[in-house]
Amino acid sequence: MHLVAATDEQKVQRDALTYSAWGRLLTPEGYATREQLLRAHPWARSDMRTWLLRGEDGAVLASCETFRTGSFLRTAEGSLVPGDSFAIASVFTEERLRGHGYATRLMDLLAAELERQPRAHAALLFSDVGPRLYARSGYQELPAWDWHLSPTPGDPGEPVDSLLREGDLGRALGRMRRPEVPFFFWPTPTQLDWHLERGRIYVEHLGCSLPPSLGATAGTSTILWGLVGRSTELAVLMLDAHSPSEARALLGAARREASRSGLSRVVLWEEPSHAPFLPLLEGEGATRVARDGSLPMVRPLRPGLPLSPLLPAPRGLWV
Repeated sequence: MHLVAATDEQKVQRDALTYSAWGRLLTPEGYATREQLLRAHPWARSDMRTWLLRGEDGAVLASCETFRTGSFLRTAEGSLVPGDSFAIASVFTEERLRGHGYATRLMDLLAAELERQPRAHAALLFSDVGPRLYARSGYQELPAWDWHLSPTPGDPGEPVDSLLREGDLGRALGRMRRPEVPFFFWPTPTQLDWHLERGRIYVEHLGCSLPPSLGATAGTSTILWGLVGRSTELAVLMLDAHSPSEARALLGAARREASRSGLSRVVLWEEPSHAPFLPLLEGEGATRVARDGSLPMVRPLRPGLPLSPLLPAPRGLWV
């Protein structure tokens, strides 16, 4: 067995097979169009690759995708050293080929390939099948809890200083503090816009509106959100809250935006930095639940990479 990069024709062939796994809400033709649109996005054009595990006879046994994403190592002096990490998505084996260890072999060969990249830091994935499959290939799971907040009627701009629009992603990311851990992932504005592109694709199938804003600022705090997939939820992509009061204002704006756009709820992925304001959420009727799928898992791609148990994995990193 060996690993190869897929051609454009092979990517289309895989789309026809993976529709059964990820095509919900779409026709096969609509799913094929979705895949073409997402691969045409600037982030995917620059940083995405599709990989195939092939047998000795040339048959495709399994496939996956990788997206290069930024990451940083913090030196003892506190300076940040940039590098490349790789988010892994769409790991797929046809039903008739399952049970032979092909997905594990794919992940092992892929890790060996990524380790050869000159600036490689780590691989990141979000498992929908639990941790066991990927733990075999050296992946370590991170905590995965969600907070569900109900929509609230009102003007989203009322409790905050400003609402963010298209074109504000770079400025918003520039306001946010980097995590105080030895190693962390950090997305680009183009990477976050890839999530918003998913919302643009799905909104016509969901019976809701595309949110007019993509986040907000309050004092020195910043939030980014979006309709990003196949459910009528406003997902918090990134949240940097400097105080509980500013966190309350930003999440209040998100709840009002969800109401204005006809969305069912706001979903916040819990991160270690959220601890100071989580009691506030409990007091306002938010619900904390174990995440159903999308379990974050990380594998170092270089010896001695310092993985902290406080490593954040915000929704903006998901693929």
